[in-house]
Formats: sequence, C-alpha cells, structure tokens
Amino acid sequence: MQVTELPINSLVNSYRPKAIANPTLNTLIAELGVECQRAIALVHQLQLPNLSDRQKVDVLAELNASIIHLQAHCDEDLQDLIADELENITD
Repeated sequence: MQVTELPINSLVNSYRPKAIANPTLNTLIAELGVECQRAIALVHQLQLPNLSDRQKVDVLAELNASIIHLQAHCDEDLQDLIADELENITD
C-alpha cells in the first residue's frame, strides 16, 4: 500500500505558484506542495479500516520519511526567500 508515484517533474510543475517569479522560491514552494500532499495521502491511508500490521508499518515508515523531508525542506533558506518575497511586494 504505497502512495501512487507519478513522475516528480509532473507533480512539481502542477504545484508551481504562478504568482512567484523567483525561480528558486517557485521550485521550493512547488516541492513543498508535493510533499504536503504525500503526507496527507499517508494520513488518509491510516484512516482506512482493517489495515494489516504490515500495511501500518509501511505507511508509518513512509509518513516518517515524509515528515523528515518536510522538516529539512522548511529551513531558514526557504523562510528567508519568503521574507524577501514579502519585502518586494508593493501595495
């Protein structure tokens, strides 16, 4: 029981924010969207009735990896890029 894996480029491109011109920030936000969707899908799998112990182990292991990826992804560099983007917005 694994989350359906699609080519990563297709997924990232589908999450690219149109309003962000900075290519690095654009890519990081898109990758964040992909990983968040992955984590949500895994949480939903845990809500299914009658999961075998093996299925629970697989889903929890994937969820743990996803959480670690999110923690690593949401670092100070991403926060700085978002802060820079906010500073460049004019009313």
